[in-house]
Amino acid sequence: MASQESDPTETRRAGGGSGSTLSVVIPCFNEEKNLALLVNRTNQAVGGEGIPGEIVLVNDGSRDATGAMIDSLSKQFQNVRAVHHPVNRGIVEGWRSGLAASSGEWVLTTDADLQYAPEDIPRLYRAMEEGSWDLVQGWRKDREDPSRTRELLSVGLSKMLQWIFSMDLQDVKSGFVLYRREVFQDILDFEQRYFSFQSLITVAAHFKGYKIQQVPIMFHRRHAGESFIQRPLIFSLKAASDLPKAFYEYRIRKRRRKPS
Repeated sequence: MASQESDPTETRRAGGGSGSTLSVVIPCFNEEKNLALLVNRTNQAVGGEGIPGEIVLVNDGSRDATGAMIDSLSKQFQNVRAVHHPVNRGIVEGWRSGLAASSGEWVLTTDADLQYAPEDIPRLYRAMEEGSWDLVQGWRKDREDPSRTRELLSVGLSKMLQWIFSMDLQDVKSGFVLYRREVFQDILDFEQRYFSFQSLITVAAHFKGYKIQQVPIMFHRRHAGESFIQRPLIFSLKAASDLPKAFYEYRIRKRRRKPS
């Protein structure tokens, strides 16, 4: 377990080890019961592999003790950064604030509920190291989701995105993604007002010309607390309303990444 006195990520950085520095950016909304375990497991997974980096926890206007827990963890661990939104602004704004507060050459996004296992972070990191990818996404090959309806809706929307945007990828909606920093910044630069842009990450990356790799992972049950998605069908219908906007922005306008 990493601590303020003995932090494996800080030790690796101080020792001048190889590898790109990593910022794990995590938006948090009413996740007080998950955060201590999340940070401990992330530090063990990342530090155990000698990956230098930090964890950026973004309190997105939580109504429970999430903010206080984040502040406590940032005092306990040298590599934990605390960011606070006074009101709920959504996952994408959480990513933007976390990115602004981070310093890593590579940025990984994940959820606070531990459905994406921190132990899979090194797998994405090594895939990025070994290939010339711009982003590596964990695709949920196996699931422990207790809600069959929610699983079917999620998979259905993913298949619809693949068909509409002619993408030969698996599970394009996964939010467990490792990016090169400048790539993540560019992907978050969009023009339309989306309800759920987090479902369109690989769409934006694909049409901006970035190279995508996917790594199969297990999608676990939520560790504690309740999902912010209380009505999956309504949420999916609202997310589907983003498709015409994305079709216009990415297929009709065909915004491509600028040559370096």
